Amino acid sequence: MSISFSKSAQAQNSFNFVMEWTHALTGKNSIPQVLYKLIKLVNADAALIARTLKVERKVKYIARCCSEEGKVWPSQPQTLVERVLGESFLTARVGSIWTLSDALVAGNTATLCHFEGNLKALGEVIVVPLDTTGGHVDHIELHFRHEPAQYELDLLAMLAPTLASGWCKRTPGSISSYLEKGRNHNLKEVSDTEHVPILGPQNPAGLSRCEFRVCAMLKEGMTVKKVSEALTVCPTTVRSHLSSVFSKTGASNQVELLHLLNRKIQAGRRPRDAETANFG
Repeated sequence: MSISFSKSAQAQNSFNFVMEWTHALTGKNSIPQVLYKLIKLVNADAALIARTLKVERKVKYIARCCSEEGKVWPSQPQTLVERVLGESFLTARVGSIWTLSDALVAGNTATLCHFEGNLKALGEVIVVPLDTTGGHVDHIELHFRHEPAQYELDLLAMLAPTLASGWCKRTPGSISSYLEKGRNHNLKEVSDTEHVPILGPQNPAGLSRCEFRVCAMLKEGMTVKKVSEALTVCPTTVRSHLSSVFSKTGASNQVELLHLLNRKIQAGRRPRDAETANFG
């Protein structure tokens, strides 16, 4: 890092991010919003925080976001943690940096086979283990379409130990509440015979008022940009609401969400106005 880094705008943004990360882990800020700020800080294209159960190897997404400028329906990233960490999945040191490129150089055949046709679309994947104690592995994962610049890698190396330290000192139950929220509101578990529309008065997914309005506008064919203009908020806020909606409905991207919105409404009654719905 350059000596002038401490006086640069990048340094100020980094300090602000660390502060907001700390606030998010104590329940005073939104984890998806802070994650989106991380991808902007290091010029990544997507990011996620996930928990993988050690025995079942089942992945539970805590937060996911992407920055696909100009695309109407950006998809949510899928974790590649086991392919990047390989045999070190259970023993990787928290706060350390692991990359896809290193896994390829090391000759990880499973990783090489998986990425053989995707290397042009995916320049790098960086994994930072956050917690490997207990029965799960928590991690942050960043996806790049380009090869990260050295200063971006240096910045991540500087932030990684702080991210892991903050994660270990988080408010007890804060992450479980995110996972529980998604588990309780997963509409894929709703019986098809109930035909409960997502935008119906029962509000089965427990959407907030803002999330409800965002879904209603998307169903009408509005883009994220148009929704942000209609609600007089920035596109980042709309994407944050969408990240929460994905967690509550079980959708992994906006195409799946639209399918759920239309399928549920067609199967049931016409939903009432957003103001009369039972917001969670």
